[in-house]
Amino acid sequence: MTIALLLLTALSPVTGAAPAGGTGGQAAAGTPAAQELLAAAAAGRIEQLRALLAAGADVNARGPGGRTALMVAAAYGNARVMRLLLAWGADPAAADEAGNTALTEAAANGQLEAVQMLLGRGVEVNAANKGGQNALSLATRGGHQAVVEVLKAAGAEEPAEQKQ
Repeated sequence: MTIALLLLTALSPVTGAAPAGGTGGQAAAGTPAAQELLAAAAAGRIEQLRALLAAGADVNARGPGGRTALMVAAAYGNARVMRLLLAWGADPAAADEAGNTALTEAAANGQLEAVQMLLGRGVEVNAANKGGQNALSLATRGGHQAVVEVLKAAGAEEPAEQKQ
């Protein structure tokens, strides 16, 4: 669990900055339940996730910076974890404290299958974070051409204004 917790508290895959911390959702960022859920998602431990969810864990619990388990799984491209979380009611449109979503996390990290899965769930393709960046601008910046093409085919457009 220590390695998974380090993954959660390391630099954000989207912004490259340390998460701000804080709370959101029903479980506070520092609660053991939220930490355990996000750690299991980061490590891809499907059976542990199933057990936690069956025991009543909040699928939309927030971790550092307001990130959810679905955002973590999307950032690392873990489609199995994403499918499980979505089946249990994870909110694919949830945003963290910086305004990033599972889609922006997946796009920024070039996770094509995760991007396709989220688009299939009807997420807003042009939703921008607090820095004015959306999934398309993040995928473009990261050089993830396949993701860029999929996003454009889904109607993504470059944001009119990006904040510095």
